[in-house]
Amino acid sequence: MPQSDRRPSIVATIAILVVGLLILVPSGLCTGIFALMPVIQAISHPSEMASLGDVSMVLMIGGPFVVAGGLLTWWGINRLRR
Repeated sequence: MPQSDRRPSIVATIAILVVGLLILVPSGLCTGIFALMPVIQAISHPSEMASLGDVSMVLMIGGPFVVAGGLLTWWGINRLRR
């Protein structure tokens, strides 16, 4: 399939990049903080067992948003490079 020489719209590219970052940054920070809390608790209190169920629940809820924001950001950056 031949590639067209038409450049993608810069406005649409910036919009995709901004929306991707608006999803990625807050969801990534929230997911990262809540995923690290059981690990930090296990390090500070070794006698108590950290529950991996908490980490998996956080990743199941926040993970899709992090992935979606990351994909939109990646797509926007790739469109800027063209």
